[in-house]
Amino acid sequence: MLRTAMIIVGCLVASSVMAHRPFFPDVPPTSPETASVVLRPEVSQVIYHEVAAGAEQVWLTFEAEAGQEIFLQVGVPVIDRLESYRPTMAIVGPGLTETEAPFELPPGCGIQAFGTDEIVEPRFFAEKFTGTDSWILREETVTVPEAGTYYLVAYAPGDAPGKLWLSIGKEEKFGFSDLGRMRGWTRKVRKFHEVEGTWPQLQKVAVGGMAVLLVGLVYLLADIFD
Repeated sequence: MLRTAMIIVGCLVASSVMAHRPFFPDVPPTSPETASVVLRPEVSQVIYHEVAAGAEQVWLTFEAEAGQEIFLQVGVPVIDRLESYRPTMAIVGPGLTETEAPFELPPGCGIQAFGTDEIVEPRFFAEKFTGTDSWILREETVTVPEAGTYYLVAYAPGDAPGKLWLSIGKEEKFGFSDLGRMRGWTRKVRKFHEVEGTWPQLQKVAVGGMAVLLVGLVYLLADIFD
Protein backbone atom coordinates (compact mmCIF):
# COMPACT_ATOMS: atom_id res chain seq x y z
CA MET A 1 0.00 0.00 0.00
CA LEU A 2 2.77 2.44 0.93
CA ARG A 3 4.71 1.72 -2.25
CA THR A 4 1.60 2.08 -4.41
CA ALA A 5 0.65 5.40 -2.88
CA MET A 6 4.14 6.81 -3.33
CA ILE A 7 4.24 5.67 -6.95
CA ILE A 8 0.93 7.42 -7.63
CA VAL A 9 2.12 10.68 -6.07
CA GLY A 10 5.45 10.37 -7.84
CA CYS A 11 3.70 10.03 -11.19
CA LEU A 12 1.67 13.16 -10.48
CA VAL A 13 4.86 15.06 -9.70
CA ALA A 14 6.71 13.70 -12.71
CA SER A 15 3.88 14.72 -15.01
CA SER A 16 4.79 18.36 -14.44
CA VAL A 17 8.53 18.09 -14.91
CA MET A 18 10.79 18.50 -17.93
CA ALA A 19 10.25 16.21 -20.92
CA HIS A 20 13.89 15.16 -21.25
CA ARG A 21 16.06 13.81 -18.47
CA PRO A 22 19.24 15.91 -18.74
CA PHE A 23 22.87 14.82 -18.82
CA PHE A 24 25.42 16.96 -16.98
CA PRO A 25 28.58 14.81 -17.14
CA ASP A 26 31.67 15.59 -15.09
CA VAL A 27 33.92 14.89 -18.08
CA PRO A 28 33.01 16.77 -21.29
CA PRO A 29 31.82 14.12 -23.79
CA THR A 30 33.68 15.54 -26.77
CA SER A 31 35.00 12.30 -28.28
CA PRO A 32 34.07 8.61 -28.58
CA GLU A 33 36.41 7.86 -25.66
CA THR A 34 34.65 10.31 -23.34
CA ALA A 35 31.10 9.78 -24.64
CA SER A 36 28.32 9.90 -22.04
CA VAL A 37 26.79 6.45 -21.57
CA VAL A 38 23.05 6.07 -22.21
CA LEU A 39 21.84 2.98 -20.36
CA ARG A 40 18.29 3.04 -21.74
CA PRO A 41 18.14 4.70 -25.19
CA GLU A 42 14.36 4.44 -25.26
CA VAL A 43 14.09 6.90 -22.33
CA SER A 44 13.96 10.59 -23.28
CA GLN A 45 17.32 12.16 -22.37
CA VAL A 46 19.13 15.31 -23.46
CA ILE A 47 22.61 16.78 -23.31
CA TYR A 48 23.45 20.47 -23.66
CA HIS A 49 26.65 21.48 -25.41
CA GLU A 50 28.54 24.62 -26.31
CA VAL A 51 30.56 24.18 -29.50
CA ALA A 52 33.99 25.75 -29.06
CA ALA A 53 37.65 25.08 -29.75
CA GLY A 54 38.48 21.68 -28.30
CA ALA A 55 34.77 20.85 -27.94
CA GLU A 56 33.69 20.68 -31.56
CA GLN A 57 31.43 17.65 -31.02
CA VAL A 58 29.28 16.13 -28.29
CA TRP A 59 29.01 12.32 -28.03
CA LEU A 60 26.58 9.86 -26.43
CA THR A 61 27.02 6.09 -26.56
CA PHE A 62 24.61 3.20 -26.06
CA GLU A 63 24.15 -0.51 -26.71
CA ALA A 64 21.47 -1.55 -29.18
CA GLU A 65 19.99 -4.70 -30.67
CA ALA A 66 19.60 -5.31 -34.40
CA GLY A 67 16.35 -3.76 -35.61
CA GLN A 68 15.96 -1.52 -32.55
CA GLU A 69 14.48 1.90 -33.30
CA ILE A 70 16.35 4.91 -31.94
CA PHE A 71 14.66 8.32 -31.77
CA LEU A 72 16.97 11.35 -31.97
CA GLN A 73 16.51 15.09 -31.95
CA VAL A 74 18.71 18.16 -32.28
CA GLY A 75 17.92 21.77 -31.49
CA VAL A 76 19.25 25.09 -30.25
CA PRO A 77 18.19 27.52 -27.51
CA VAL A 78 16.03 30.45 -28.57
CA ILE A 79 18.79 33.06 -28.53
CA ASP A 80 18.98 35.75 -31.22
CA ARG A 81 22.53 34.95 -32.31
CA LEU A 82 21.59 31.27 -32.81
CA GLU A 83 18.60 31.91 -35.05
CA SER A 84 20.50 30.72 -38.13
CA TYR A 85 22.73 28.18 -36.34
CA ARG A 86 22.35 24.82 -38.04
CA PRO A 87 24.20 21.90 -36.39
CA THR A 88 24.24 18.33 -37.68
CA MET A 89 23.38 15.19 -35.72
CA ALA A 90 24.52 11.71 -36.66
CA ILE A 91 24.37 8.12 -35.53
CA VAL A 92 27.66 6.21 -35.66
CA GLY A 93 28.12 2.46 -35.37
CA PRO A 94 28.43 -0.95 -37.03
CA GLY A 95 26.44 -1.72 -40.16
CA LEU A 96 26.17 1.92 -41.27
CA THR A 97 27.64 2.26 -44.73
CA GLU A 98 28.57 5.93 -45.00
CA THR A 99 32.14 6.65 -43.92
CA GLU A 100 32.67 10.35 -44.69
CA ALA A 101 32.69 12.49 -41.57
CA PRO A 102 34.47 15.68 -40.46
CA PHE A 103 36.11 13.69 -37.64
CA GLU A 104 37.66 10.26 -37.14
CA LEU A 105 35.17 7.44 -36.65
CA PRO A 106 35.69 4.63 -34.13
CA PRO A 107 37.06 1.41 -35.69
CA GLY A 108 34.46 -0.66 -37.54
CA CYS A 109 31.89 2.13 -37.56
CA GLY A 110 30.01 3.93 -40.29
CA ILE A 111 27.86 7.04 -39.99
CA GLN A 112 24.41 8.29 -40.93
CA ALA A 113 24.24 12.08 -40.68
CA PHE A 114 21.24 14.40 -40.57
CA GLY A 115 21.95 18.00 -41.45
CA THR A 116 19.73 20.99 -40.74
CA ASP A 117 20.98 23.54 -43.28
CA GLU A 118 17.70 23.36 -45.19
CA ILE A 119 15.55 24.16 -42.14
CA VAL A 120 14.04 27.63 -42.59
CA GLU A 121 11.35 27.59 -39.90
CA PRO A 122 12.31 25.31 -37.00
CA ARG A 123 9.65 24.10 -34.59
CA PHE A 124 9.34 26.28 -31.48
CA PHE A 125 9.26 24.43 -28.17
CA ALA A 126 8.51 26.00 -24.79
CA GLU A 127 9.80 23.88 -21.90
CA LYS A 128 7.35 24.77 -19.14
CA PHE A 129 9.19 23.34 -16.17
CA THR A 130 12.46 25.20 -16.74
CA GLY A 131 10.92 28.24 -18.39
CA THR A 132 13.19 27.94 -21.42
CA ASP A 133 12.52 28.00 -25.16
CA SER A 134 14.15 26.03 -27.97
CA TRP A 135 14.07 25.64 -31.70
CA ILE A 136 13.78 21.97 -32.66
CA LEU A 137 15.68 21.63 -35.92
CA ARG A 138 15.29 17.97 -36.77
CA GLU A 139 14.08 14.65 -35.40
CA GLU A 140 14.58 11.19 -36.86
CA THR A 141 13.90 7.56 -36.00
CA VAL A 142 16.75 5.28 -37.04
CA THR A 143 16.54 1.49 -37.21
CA VAL A 144 19.82 -0.01 -35.99
CA PRO A 145 21.16 -2.51 -38.57
CA GLU A 146 23.27 -4.65 -36.22
CA ALA A 147 23.66 -5.37 -32.54
CA GLY A 148 26.53 -3.50 -30.93
CA THR A 149 27.85 -0.23 -29.55
CA TYR A 150 26.51 2.91 -31.19
CA TYR A 151 27.14 6.61 -30.79
CA LEU A 152 24.99 9.69 -31.21
CA VAL A 153 26.99 12.79 -32.06
CA ALA A 154 26.21 16.42 -32.86
CA TYR A 155 28.47 19.05 -34.35
CA ALA A 156 28.39 22.25 -36.35
CA PRO A 157 29.67 22.26 -39.95
CA GLY A 158 32.97 24.10 -40.04
CA ASP A 159 33.13 23.86 -36.24
CA ALA A 160 31.28 27.17 -36.02
CA PRO A 161 30.95 28.18 -32.34
CA GLY A 162 27.51 28.14 -30.82
CA LYS A 163 25.15 26.12 -28.64
CA LEU A 164 23.08 23.02 -29.31
CA TRP A 165 21.26 20.27 -27.49
CA LEU A 166 21.05 16.63 -28.52
CA SER A 167 18.42 14.18 -27.31
CA ILE A 168 17.67 10.48 -27.55
CA GLY A 169 14.56 8.47 -26.73
CA LYS A 170 10.86 9.25 -26.33
CA GLU A 171 9.76 7.63 -23.07
CA GLU A 172 9.43 10.21 -20.31
CA LYS A 173 10.63 8.63 -17.10
CA PHE A 174 11.81 10.08 -13.78
CA GLY A 175 12.52 8.43 -10.45
CA PHE A 176 12.08 9.60 -6.85
CA SER A 177 15.83 10.15 -6.64
CA ASP A 178 15.52 12.73 -9.41
CA LEU A 179 13.35 15.02 -7.26
CA GLY A 180 16.37 16.25 -5.35
CA ARG A 181 18.21 16.98 -8.59
CA MET A 182 15.46 19.05 -10.23
CA ARG A 183 16.49 22.38 -8.76
CA GLY A 184 20.12 22.00 -9.83
CA TRP A 185 19.11 20.70 -13.26
CA THR A 186 16.81 23.67 -13.80
CA ARG A 187 19.49 26.19 -12.87
CA LYS A 188 21.92 24.61 -15.34
CA VAL A 189 19.36 24.45 -18.15
CA ARG A 190 18.35 28.08 -17.64
CA LYS A 191 22.00 29.15 -17.58
CA PHE A 192 22.62 27.29 -20.84
CA HIS A 193 19.63 29.06 -22.42
CA GLU A 194 20.89 32.35 -20.96
CA VAL A 195 17.69 32.92 -18.99
CA GLU A 196 18.11 34.84 -15.75
CA GLY A 197 16.35 34.37 -12.43
CA THR A 198 14.52 31.42 -10.89
CA TRP A 199 11.35 29.78 -12.14
CA PRO A 200 8.07 29.24 -10.21
CA GLN A 201 7.62 25.68 -11.47
CA LEU A 202 10.35 24.64 -9.02
CA GLN A 203 7.75 25.17 -6.29
CA LYS A 204 5.65 22.36 -7.80
CA VAL A 205 8.52 19.95 -7.41
CA ALA A 206 9.07 21.04 -3.82
CA VAL A 207 5.36 20.66 -3.03
CA GLY A 208 5.30 17.31 -4.82
CA GLY A 209 8.29 16.09 -2.86
CA MET A 210 6.62 17.10 0.42
CA ALA A 211 3.45 15.28 -0.69
CA VAL A 212 5.44 12.11 -1.31
CA LEU A 213 7.00 12.31 2.16
CA LEU A 214 3.65 13.06 3.80
CA VAL A 215 1.85 10.17 2.11
CA GLY A 216 4.71 7.85 3.00
CA LEU A 217 4.63 8.95 6.64
CA VAL A 218 0.85 8.50 6.88
CA TYR A 219 0.97 4.94 5.53
CA LEU A 220 4.01 4.10 7.62
CA LEU A 221 2.24 5.19 10.80
CA ALA A 222 -0.89 3.30 9.71
CA ASP A 223 1.17 0.13 9.31
CA ILE A 224 2.82 0.62 12.71
CA PHE A 225 -0.41 1.18 14.66
CA ASP A 226 -2.62 -1.19 12.68
